[in-house]
Amino acid sequence: MISILAMYGITPFILLVIPFLVQIIWGTKSILKTTDLKFSHISICTIILQIPLSYLSVYIASENINANSEYQNRCGLVMLGIVAFNFLFVILLLTAILVQFLIKRYRQKKLQE
Repeated sequence: MISILAMYGITPFILLVIPFLVQIIWGTKSILKTTDLKFSHISICTIILQIPLSYLSVYIASENINANSEYQNRCGLVMLGIVAFNFLFVILLLTAILVQFLIKRYRQKKLQE
């Protein structure tokens, strides 16, 4: 993993983590009522943000591979790894949204009782 980061740059991986971190930070703030943003708006924005950032991370990784390659025939397995990381972070993002939603609903029920 470290060699892939050093060889092809860390930017594609940072782009994949951004929506997840935004959801964790701002979703928690929304649940705790320390921000005026609604939880649903934050969740929708992070899901929508994940799509172009996933595409951009694959594009940047592809450009880095093409720039660093000396040969005409290149192995595409690294790109498969980037795409797999895209799916992993989509699943993590959806799981974080689900867990935060359940926490929010539990806190609302607790306050109503």
